Amino acid sequence: MNIHPCAVIREAEQALFAGGETTSAELMSTVVERLWQAAQQEPVLCGIRPRRVVVYAGRGNNAGDALGLASRFRCPVTLRAVCEPQAFSPESLEQFALLAGHEVSVAPPEPQEGLLIIDGLLGSGATGALREPYAALVQELNALREQSPRSCTLAIDVPTGLNADTGEVPGAAVRADVTAVIGCVKPGMLADGAEDYVGRLLCIPLPEVALPQQSPGYVATADVLRWLPRRQYSCFKNKAGRVHIVAGSVGYVGAAQMCAESAQAAGAGLVALYCHEDVYPLLAAREAPEIMVHPVKTYADVPTDGAQALVVGPGVGRLRGDEVRALHNVLLRCTVPLVLDADGLNLAAEYGWELPPQCILTPHPGEMRRLLSGGSGSRVEQAMAYLQSHACTLLLKGARTLITDGTELWYNSTGGPYMANGGQGDVLAGCIGALAAQGLGSLQAAVLGAYACGKAAETAHMQAGYPRAIRAMDVVAYLGRVLG
Repeated sequence: MNIHPCAVIREAEQALFAGGETTSAELMSTVVERLWQAAQQEPVLCGIRPRRVVVYAGRGNNAGDALGLASRFRCPVTLRAVCEPQAFSPESLEQFALLAGHEVSVAPPEPQEGLLIIDGLLGSGATGALREPYAALVQELNALREQSPRSCTLAIDVPTGLNADTGEVPGAAVRADVTAVIGCVKPGMLADGAEDYVGRLLCIPLPEVALPQQSPGYVATADVLRWLPRRQYSCFKNKAGRVHIVAGSVGYVGAAQMCAESAQAAGAGLVALYCHEDVYPLLAAREAPEIMVHPVKTYADVPTDGAQALVVGPGVGRLRGDEVRALHNVLLRCTVPLVLDADGLNLAAEYGWELPPQCILTPHPGEMRRLLSGGSGSRVEQAMAYLQSHACTLLLKGARTLITDGTELWYNSTGGPYMANGGQGDVLAGCIGALAAQGLGSLQAAVLGAYACGKAAETAHMQAGYPRAIRAMDVVAYLGRVLG
């Protein structure tokens, strides 16, 4: 989905209405229908099965979207509005009428399990600190969310109180679990720090509104799955992509295992894992039988010929002396896409390694700071600063992972806080390597890899009954389903 400032989509909507092709009320009904369709598939919402919907409504059309969505759920509704329904906009009044068959109350709701809380107070055009009664209702909403287990707060288009263009929060603001963005993503939702207010991005397409083709960036949606080419019926293992992986050391055998098995799950035809002799017995005993594990006396013996992608770094540990130079030479000999992750990134930062141009770097924020020797600025600024002197694709991990080659800028929209544990990066590195080996360009492999791992995590989280955390190997188990 494209990223555009609020003014751009407002102008496009006005042009649509001026052309007479549809009315504001008709467009709202279309949005409500798409919200309902998306809500039925959104993992966070699927997990709660709402017992009650609580709508926080303002006077504008955001309230109409929220009320229309609430009417689709077959459960009681609590309406907390800044005004009497008669003061709603005409479009919102039409949606409010759909609640006629529901049990509707207006009293402040009690905290309870299984609430769906919908923020329809203010739209994306609102700026500045909230005034009353909006500020009080936002504080009430946040308190209700905090005290209601296994509940979900859904913001319509933008969390109330967050500046949709800048990401600034000048006062009280809704803390949403999911934000349903309509038509396009607004840049403020992607700003550093905004993720704790925005939560997951649920992209609601609105092709009726003609937006400019040029965009400052993109948010990955299911459309990126189309990048992976369909396999010919005559495909065999040597045509499905061969990945060489340099990973693992004593104490870090799990990183190598997760990386290699992720590459296999993501469709690589052959996966070869290279490790030092001292760790070979441990890895050979742990790895899936389909993984080829090769011991080497020195990393100088790691071959790069015959591979369609190379992954270097997960769990190799802190190397010294000749092995640092040997591993660097492996990188310099590489002429295929190269994923550099984890300890590989730390070595590159510590020793100032020259890197080949087809590199895909996958740092977390701490590794990014080391690569920049302590650079500051926003996450986008850090990424662009690094790319000024390094020709590569950079995937900067985070709650809203960003991927860029200096020309295109992408943000990932999948996954969640249940992935906040060890091993997820190793799985991601292996997945990206497998996608690159199957013919995707470096940027496409990184974008699709991040999307697929997050989507597999969502599936694993749902299948496990929505636990607080899921293991990285649970993500591997569902990668094939996502990419199939």
